[in-house]
Amino acid sequence: MNVFATPWLATALISLMLAMAPLQMNAIGEATRPSHNTSAAIIRVALAGNDSPGCGTDAAPCRSIAFAIRQAAAGDEIRIAAGTYTGAGADPACAFLFTAVLCIVDKPLIIRGGFSTENWALSDPVANPTIIDGQHAYRGVNVVRVNRLTIEGITIQNGLAEAEAGDPNAFGGGMTAIESVVTLRDMVFENNLVVGQNNDQGSGGAAAGGALAIRSAPAGETSFIERVTFQDNVSIGGAGADRGGYAFGAVFVFQSQVEIRASTFTGNRAQAGDGENGRAADGSRADALGGAVAVEGNSNVSLIGVQANDNLVVGGNGAQFGGGSFGGGVYAEDSSLTITDAQFRSNLARGGDGAEDGGFAGGGGILTFNSEASIQRVQIIANRAVGGSAGDGGTAGPAGGGGVYLWRAKPEGPATNSITNAIIADNAVEIGRGQITGGGGGGIQAQGLTAEITHVTLARNRLGEQLIAGEALVVVEAPGVSTTTVHLNYSVVADHATKPAGAAIVVLPDNTLNLTRGLFANNAADTNGDPSQLPSGTINGLDTTIRVDSAGFASPGAPQYNYRLTAESPAIDQAIGSATPDDFEGRVRPSGAAPDLGAHEFDAVPPEPPDLPTPRAYIPILLTE
Repeated sequence: MNVFATPWLATALISLMLAMAPLQMNAIGEATRPSHNTSAAIIRVALAGNDSPGCGTDAAPCRSIAFAIRQAAAGDEIRIAAGTYTGAGADPACAFLFTAVLCIVDKPLIIRGGFSTENWALSDPVANPTIIDGQHAYRGVNVVRVNRLTIEGITIQNGLAEAEAGDPNAFGGGMTAIESVVTLRDMVFENNLVVGQNNDQGSGGAAAGGALAIRSAPAGETSFIERVTFQDNVSIGGAGADRGGYAFGAVFVFQSQVEIRASTFTGNRAQAGDGENGRAADGSRADALGGAVAVEGNSNVSLIGVQANDNLVVGGNGAQFGGGSFGGGVYAEDSSLTITDAQFRSNLARGGDGAEDGGFAGGGGILTFNSEASIQRVQIIANRAVGGSAGDGGTAGPAGGGGVYLWRAKPEGPATNSITNAIIADNAVEIGRGQITGGGGGGIQAQGLTAEITHVTLARNRLGEQLIAGEALVVVEAPGVSTTTVHLNYSVVADHATKPAGAAIVVLPDNTLNLTRGLFANNAADTNGDPSQLPSGTINGLDTTIRVDSAGFASPGAPQYNYRLTAESPAIDQAIGSATPDDFEGRVRPSGAAPDLGAHEFDAVPPEPPDLPTPRAYIPILLTE
């Protein structure tokens, strides 16, 4: 049996597929460009108002947001009173896009919700919910060539985006921003849907960004997303004659720079389309990527203080071949990704089914592919990667990286990824029904690169039946690209004891693991360096590690998942030589004679509870005119 096969990730053509042709601006879109307004006006909107020339005052607000946008000049502010605002049909300025409730073309604006008609100075979206509702018929907002648009205190719900004329792919069920720079604060994207086009002669169309798609932003400009809730948004790839369409999760970023802060992603789903065969002539399959966030096309994305829980990617089914699923929480390809102070919990990547081949599943929490990645101060807990099923005599879909998958598959890709101060626990890798081709890395899979893994707690990660390749970590070569080197520094590897024939860490031949002052506790076997285990690559530094019966965690496993150290932990004061200045909660290291091993720095005085983003936790904002 091949312990771990290396499936081909069929996304090499994604960048070509998603490259956006130059926008065909119609005459109305060009003619309505406003001149710069040196004295910004405030235009008010309320459901009790009236759309007429000159509307927008305290006493006579406009009736619709769309009318107010058409009346506004560049730099104006639109304040919206509580209520649910729906579409009124096509806007000529956005005739080249799927119809939306709002259309904003080449006009920088500030749009704020949360007002009442009694008080136009105080924005409080909790007391005065302001909703843009697509009614399952329209996209919420179209934004084209705007630098910069700010939207605050608004919910976008029930949006729908389908393929546009001449393009089988669909983008942004709630909002699409094309060649634009946006700032989104204190918002909710909920129950939006993007659907790729069905195709009876080729592959199905892709669906990207169930909630939001940001594409081809101006170089050097950053879009900001802060305190935004993304919940129950769905992307569904179109059905195809050969394979179904790709699907990308709630937020899709392409050729853009985006910073996402203090935001939550819950219950979002990317479902690739089904195909009659399941595989196109070029070998590609119907893949689903990044349940919460999908990053493509040389983008630069930072996630800070983000929570991604219960998100899902599902590969498309095929009569013969199942599609892949990659990054239940986050997926990044050919891009730069930074994740800080974040939590990924109970996300799932599940391969599609096919009679001959089940689909590959990788990165239940996070998958980076040919990308530069820095992951620090994170909790990656109870995520799963599950390969697809095959028919009788078929091959089960393999799976890898239940928590994190770091992967380079081309020589010119970034050679190093890093993980620092992370708790990676209770994640799992499973395979579907069929003949086993391989799978491993219940916590982490590293492949084709150098992984710098420092002050990480790997605990209680699991492999499904018949899998033995590294409950905590598997180190795998990328054939034709590179062997893999993992530097595992000042880390704890504990409670991987369900595979007597396996090992917590498996380093396959020709690859290297370098250990620096780690702790192993309660593993069936610590590494496959033992000749009785699987054939091994090079493992250095075992003599610097500590072996004990218990790591001394506070309350491991469900429901607490508390992997902080207790006062009796043998990991305390053992990270001698570490220069890492803090722990996974930002606590200063060291608190004792020397830093502690693993992600947590024990302190007899408990720290203040960490600040975590809370959905709809708005602060009323008093605005002056």
